[in-house]
Amino acid sequence: MAIQDAVKSIVESLVTHPEDVEITYDELEDARLRINIKVNPEDRGRVIGRQGKTINALRTVMKAAAVKTNQRINIKVVEEENSEDSEVERYAEEA
Repeated sequence: MAIQDAVKSIVESLVTHPEDVEITYDELEDARLRINIKVNPEDRGRVIGRQGKTINALRTVMKAAAVKTNQRINIKVVEEENSEDSEVERYAEEA
């Protein structure tokens, strides 16, 4: 759970509305962990950063931490309007 707590702590420190941060975790097969980050629409830009640099830095740090536990991590910033089906389609496109 240390990785999940670290993600939550980092994201909450980046945003102006930490009370709106929702982080969900899905344990997948082959020791994979999918982390979905949902924030206030005003804070999406803060979490993503210019040209995606902030979210990419978060992904890099969390992937490095996950190596110790032999896990693979996939981190996404999701919109509130997204349904479960569209999230699944996004993950399928990346694979």
